[in-house]
Amino acid sequence: VTNKVSQNLHAELYLRLLGRLEGDDGSIAQGARVVRQFLMNAGVDPGDFLFYDGSGLSPNDLITPRAATTLLAYAARQPWGALYRSTLPEAGVDGTLSGRFDRGLRGKVFAKTGTLAEVSSLSGYLTARSGKTLVFSILCNDREPEGHAAREAMDDVVRAIAERN
Repeated sequence: VTNKVSQNLHAELYLRLLGRLEGDDGSIAQGARVVRQFLMNAGVDPGDFLFYDGSGLSPNDLITPRAATTLLAYAARQPWGALYRSTLPEAGVDGTLSGRFDRGLRGKVFAKTGTLAEVSSLSGYLTARSGKTLVFSILCNDREPEGHAAREAMDDVVRAIAERN
């Protein structure tokens, strides 16, 4: 549920649970330390991200596309990688991507969306026309809060990548 429909409350609770199970207590700070260490162990540059909460709603949360793609590539190589990928919304099928990518990419994009007032993002896996699985991350700032231009542009970029690879 957390990834498929972008349930922020669950994400916040997971962070605290990580702090309780893997850290010293169930605090946000302990959960964030556990996540930070996991990301660094996965090869993500510590200068490419800052997390202050579990949902990404804090204005202090920062991540680069390089950090997201490094993490996605790492996950794909793990024994649990396929299970993780199955938690992501599937284009044209379910979750936040149920109504997107209906032109040829149905079931070929598994990605997490992110939307705030002026920020929109899409990061995940794409099966290209060649059959290769690619990782991608697109982050848009200063988007029009009422419009769909950023989402449409991101979808166009994903389609272009799929057609050319």
